[in-house]
Amino acid sequence: MQEVTFLSLIDKVDTFPYSSTDPYYQLLTHDKKACLGYVHPNVVEYFKDEKDLVTIHGEKKLILGSHLDTMEKRNTAFRTIANKLRSEPEFDEMDKGWRNELYTIHYPTHEPYMLVERAFSTYMGVITYGVHINGFVPPDKSSNGKLKMWIPRRSSTKPTYPNMLDNTVAGGLGYPHGIMETVIKECFEEAGLKEDFVKKHIKSSDVLSYIYLPHPHNVQPEVEYIFDIVFDDEDEVLPDPQDGEAQDFNLLEIDTIIEKLKNREFKPNCALVIINFLQRHGYITPESEPDYLEITHRSHRKLPFPTI
Repeated sequence: MQEVTFLSLIDKVDTFPYSSTDPYYQLLTHDKKACLGYVHPNVVEYFKDEKDLVTIHGEKKLILGSHLDTMEKRNTAFRTIANKLRSEPEFDEMDKGWRNELYTIHYPTHEPYMLVERAFSTYMGVITYGVHINGFVPPDKSSNGKLKMWIPRRSSTKPTYPNMLDNTVAGGLGYPHGIMETVIKECFEEAGLKEDFVKKHIKSSDVLSYIYLPHPHNVQPEVEYIFDIVFDDEDEVLPDPQDGEAQDFNLLEIDTIIEKLKNREFKPNCALVIINFLQRHGYITPESEPDYLEITHRSHRKLPFPTI
């Protein structure tokens, strides 16, 4: 069996090829000035009946209709398409994962361009955003002098990666919530952490990016805003599942977490977040890790689309 390395865990997340976008189509804005995402040919086939909304170009381009010149028109058009595709057998996974949660596509950079259903976003290959939060007890506050982290186990009823290990708190950036608003909301909903505690102890730490292929027909460029929350004590504040997203929380030593990483017990993108934590806190260094530079580059991928 091939050894599980930190880089091999990154390989499971940053999976879209660097050298070519073939066979994917570019999803272009109504003015043809920007690419919003990559769409698989099998998905493009279903757009052939939507000639009043998109144009399929022979050079592997899927172009929004020029008349879709307002956000409202684009929202309506793609809501119609998403609801139609949802009923098709090939899009069964989209239907199962439907959340009635909207994600924002941006164009130009920083400007909201269109809202799409979260479950439909991977079929359009557009950037999605999230927050991931590492809650940890530093060595000098730990009962045995070792850094420990609060690790939840995902619910057995989750539609994706049930029963796998996760980051302390994580959630998608749904419309119309901002980054810190999402942090506060998710910390309470997933772990019962109160706003005052979070604001006092949280620190913005990094931003990670990669392009994931959960399925050959789905392209998932993701940007994750990374935060650390320092717990000053092992017992004073205890994360507690509130919304059913997690089964429970366990305070694990860093050595145990590394072991579980290499046993592939973490949800893939959560493993990437833990690896980033290990780098930032000196547990993975250029001296100890031969693939340090590759790991760093692959978890900070430059995305070829307009961003938030």
